[in-house]
Amino acid sequence: MRRAAFAIAIAACASPRAPKNGGDAWSYVVTPPASGDRVLVEATFGETDWLVIGEDVADAVRDVAQKIGEAWQPAPRHASAWELTQCGAPCTVRYAVDLRALTDACGRGCAMRVDDAVVAPLSSWLLRPHGDAAIALRTRGDAPFAFGMRRKDGAYTFRASELCEASYTAFGPMRKRSLDRSDARVDVAIVGAKLAMSDDDCAKWMSDATGVLAKFYGRFPVDATLFVLPVGGDEVRFGSVMALTGASIALFVGRDMPNAAVHDDWVVVHELFHLGTPTFEGEGRWLGEGLATYYEPLLRARAGWMTEEQLWRHFESEMPRGVRPEGSAPDIEDRRDIDSMYWGGALFAMIADARIREATVGKKSLDDALRAAHARGAEVTRVWRLRDFIRVGDEATGTRVLGEMHEAFTRGDAIDLPKEMARAKRLIPAK
Repeated sequence: MRRAAFAIAIAACASPRAPKNGGDAWSYVVTPPASGDRVLVEATFGETDWLVIGEDVADAVRDVAQKIGEAWQPAPRHASAWELTQCGAPCTVRYAVDLRALTDACGRGCAMRVDDAVVAPLSSWLLRPHGDAAIALRTRGDAPFAFGMRRKDGAYTFRASELCEASYTAFGPMRKRSLDRSDARVDVAIVGAKLAMSDDDCAKWMSDATGVLAKFYGRFPVDATLFVLPVGGDEVRFGSVMALTGASIALFVGRDMPNAAVHDDWVVVHELFHLGTPTFEGEGRWLGEGLATYYEPLLRARAGWMTEEQLWRHFESEMPRGVRPEGSAPDIEDRRDIDSMYWGGALFAMIADARIREATVGKKSLDDALRAAHARGAEVTRVWRLRDFIRVGDEATGTRVLGEMHEAFTRGDAIDLPKEMARAKRLIPAK
């Protein structure tokens, strides 16, 4: 479920004024709070007139000042922007973020308090100039934190343009584990209070789930950070992926969830599946969610966590939700209801999988299309166009199935669901 847990505060995509920005690299030093709720940030840019952040989180930013000579001068605020004067290259500024004010300002909309810890996307607290640049972010001190951004040479590295879907960050009490994987770095941060299961059992659960995805692709698709957030209940409540600055997943896990039930959960495998497929910007969300919705139970069946009977009973129960509702927009791209987004996309995937297998006499499947795209660099931190993903998949299978299916789902063609379900049960193995 992409961006489901937070309505993200976008710090960077638009602003009231066009600034000067003469630098092509920006650096940040972040000091997590050893106690209290104040994150300290010092940043250096090229020549800059303004710093901006999302309107809903601006009140959490405090004490913005620019360095002029050896003195610090307060920067005047204008709504969600701070004006800088005499800020040439390099331009150094500092500020603080009040995490309590951040969570009070927008609640789950952009930040969430989990016991004594706070989890929020990077974009909700990182002030920045306009424009794009390479960013290197480092930390100072030994207070607990976890960041989901990609890492290189001791720094978190990304581009400013990627802040439109920035990774999750966490400050406060947490326990960390690094999964024992040779193909990727996967870190687990269990934030806040403990779960009913032990931290080791939680890490084992995440390891089992990542292994399911690694088996599908032949390797785990990308370095990632998994944030486990204890909430009320005895099951996984929901999950959310934020990924352009680095692959990160927030998993809201019921504190009382028993260890014996982890393989019955569907949310973790669904969210992990997103990591192997690209991000589609402005289009194709139905396909990204549909692939994860289709493959989640299929991969759990292949792992022995569901029986074949359970798999097809699940699909027979849920796939009707993907059929276009009467009176709705013909093009699936234009429909915004949850059923079309998830089960419309899943129906597309199931029909395509069966038709590819039928056209190639079982030699190829939708698996091959996804693996081919991944081999060409498709994963969640990369933005692809939908048409390129479909083209690569058709080339890999030697068919026109994905292209023809996309045209049919764009036109809103009627679907004979009993016929398609029968074909799928006959051709798609659950093991």
